[in-house]
Amino acid sequence: MQYAQRQKGLSLIELMIALVISLVLVGGVSTVYISSKRNYQARDQLSLMDESARVALNALTKHLEHAGYATPAKLPLGDYMYALGDTAPQKKSCGGLDTGVHNGLNLVTFAGRAAQDDYKPDGTTVTGDTISIRFLGDPLLFTDCSNSGLPASCQVGNAPSMEAALIYNTFFVDESSGQPSLMCSGSRNPAVVQIAPGIENIQFLYGVDANTDAAVDQYMTATEVTAAGHWQRVISIKAGLLVRSLEPVSPSAESRTYNVLGVTLTRNDRYQRAVYTAVIQLRNVVDG
Repeated sequence: MQYAQRQKGLSLIELMIALVISLVLVGGVSTVYISSKRNYQARDQLSLMDESARVALNALTKHLEHAGYATPAKLPLGDYMYALGDTAPQKKSCGGLDTGVHNGLNLVTFAGRAAQDDYKPDGTTVTGDTISIRFLGDPLLFTDCSNSGLPASCQVGNAPSMEAALIYNTFFVDESSGQPSLMCSGSRNPAVVQIAPGIENIQFLYGVDANTDAAVDQYMTATEVTAAGHWQRVISIKAGLLVRSLEPVSPSAESRTYNVLGVTLTRNDRYQRAVYTAVIQLRNVVDG
């Protein structure tokens, strides 16, 4: 009697076992892949945040250091810190020789903002503080924060008045475009210029030399400096930035709290953030 030929192949149980093992392997590989991709994205965004913070702090340091520059002759300058909310400086034409926007501090209403009063030294909005400084323009220093130059006809020695040789620089954070950025408004350019993207909030503290010994005795907010009448004694500035990633990083919204120069900021979303600070010395003021 011939034996019936046995069927060759896998049983249902063997197929199920192989399927389960395959699913476990695929799941493990997928988890590692997704985790690696997420970590790579986080590192990439952190690198971009570091670069934005570096550009922003370098620009702030470069231009805020100009505060109080009064040429090598140490000409009388008056106030070198211009507090937004004060009367805007008048536009000067240098006796008709200059038809630009000289001294016309660009405090126009920006898209998404109700009024220019939203930009204050101690900002109450999510974007934080605003700062503005001024200095005299001469052949050694004659550009504003947008790199627009003061004509020779308006520089010290040629201008019809000291006021005509003043240059103003204003820094603030604006988010009306959907991407918060550090912006600057110079007195030589009617356009607002973007300095660095991803800057979500900015805070300033002012180092006051109360006893005129060329050393900071106390750091104050703009409101405190105004109340004490110490704007002429500010010799350094602390700048604090809350920098946000350009793209969402976390898989779900997370509530986190950040401290920027004593100001507590809470955010609840998928973006990655970090705080960066710098101390800017006003060398022109200290040197007299």
